[in-house]
Amino acid sequence: MTAVALAPATPTVARGGGRLTRTGALLRLALRRDRVRIPVTVIILVLMVASTLAAIQSAYPTVVERQQLAATVGSNTAFLALLGPALHPESVGAMATWRIGAFLALVVGIIGALATVRHTRREEEAGRLELVGSLRVGRLAPLTAGLLAALVMVGVASFGVALPLVGQGALGALAFAFQNLVSGLAGVGIAAVTVQLASVARTASSIAVSVLVGTYALRAAADVQDSLSWLSWLSPMGWGQKIDPYGDDRLGLVLLGVAVLALGAGVGYRIQATRDLGAGLIADRPGPADAPGLRSVQALAWRLQGQTLVTWAVPVAAYLLLVGFLLSSVGDIAGDSPQVQQIIEQLGGAGAMQDVFVVTIMGFIALAAGAFVVASLSRLHSEETAGRAELILGRSVPRTTYLLVNVLVVAAGTVVLLVVGGLAMGVGNGIAAGDWGYTGKVLGAALVQLPAVLVVVGFMTALYGWVPRLVVLGWALVVWSLVVGQLGALLDLPSWLQDLSPFSHTPAYPLDAVAPGPLVVLVAIGVALVVVGVVGFRRRDVVA
Repeated sequence: MTAVALAPATPTVARGGGRLTRTGALLRLALRRDRVRIPVTVIILVLMVASTLAAIQSAYPTVVERQQLAATVGSNTAFLALLGPALHPESVGAMATWRIGAFLALVVGIIGALATVRHTRREEEAGRLELVGSLRVGRLAPLTAGLLAALVMVGVASFGVALPLVGQGALGALAFAFQNLVSGLAGVGIAAVTVQLASVARTASSIAVSVLVGTYALRAAADVQDSLSWLSWLSPMGWGQKIDPYGDDRLGLVLLGVAVLALGAGVGYRIQATRDLGAGLIADRPGPADAPGLRSVQALAWRLQGQTLVTWAVPVAAYLLLVGFLLSSVGDIAGDSPQVQQIIEQLGGAGAMQDVFVVTIMGFIALAAGAFVVASLSRLHSEETAGRAELILGRSVPRTTYLLVNVLVVAAGTVVLLVVGGLAMGVGNGIAAGDWGYTGKVLGAALVQLPAVLVVVGFMTALYGWVPRLVVLGWALVVWSLVVGQLGALLDLPSWLQDLSPFSHTPAYPLDAVAPGPLVVLVAIGVALVVVGVVGFRRRDVVA
């Protein structure tokens, strides 16, 4: 275990030096563990901003076209709730930050919260902080190092995403960095409290993310209803919006995020200094000792993966429900831009814009389903390294059964995720436009993504079956698919490179007809990879 490097030269366990002793060593350890996670996260976010900027420059190159876009979309209630008001259409940078700013600020806030939980409560839950605490380490050093590591990730992400916008104006780019930073600081401060409330990392993460999503909803309500505009002052996303990149550039509002961070850290330190290791303010509720509902591998797999599925399905459903409200108004995005109108005509007329929107959104949801697969099947490696897999396999459970049951549960979870997302989007459109007949097309657009997601399932199974420590490469496949989908054509990548992404082979339904051939091939590849993984798992040693 890496933490052993913190041991003093002598066998003494006296603390000495105060409550923050060895904070620097713990911080270096945390940053070392994030040495891949941080750059990968930043690259993904930078690519999203770069693609948004390129789309605005291509589709709305003139001030008049951007003004028309702001006038049409700016009067739409659903777009106001999702994106906020478009205040400065004369600036390409302002329109790019408007299109992605509210969503990206929420993402950075969640990144900060999850990083805080990962380096504090998750380490405590796994028992590693107990080992570290037995060495010459101050009582508050682990929490301090965790907060600092999360702040490093938030800072790098916030300023990294501003790089594509520097060409539009350095001050505006800095204001955009601060827009994301204010929510990231707030996310770290909120998580500093939730890791003290909950004794389980998943619960601490869920509470923190729920609070951040709630503040996003407050910002949306403030933008939609003028009489509720004061609600934006209760939301980190609202504070970031008021910074107004490429407009007023109110950089000082970032201090509100600093205040939340200071308050949250203060509360966290106060509780951390007095509570027992492993405990939380929310009391544990252990189940019955005999666990009658967990007497099979299937039941245990559903119990472990079901909570993860709910964590992913709820925000996906909420997001697609809101997107469904936008479908009937998606034509307003085009405005009078001749470039966009020409694209729509090439695609098949005015009605095609709605189909293009569905295809685009479902492409992102498919990537989310792929990320769910990676997160869920990576848990198998965690269960194995923690010794729990060995206990299960020692009770006359065949290896093939153990692996296949978990894989099938995750595959079923992806079906649930896609169906719930498709239905939520269809319901939103049905309520807003009264067009319930389009729900079938939306659901079909979600389900045609399933074969590509099954390839991710197979890829992860093969990695776990043969070299479990390499399951992290599953994230590389998801990230590469995102890059190909967003920037493949823009970067003029060779077709064979783009074809490495399974999501490149899914049909663009309902824009295009569904050709069964590619879908069958994707399913066959996924099944073949699962078989390869099962063979590897049967042959290798189980890590104790």
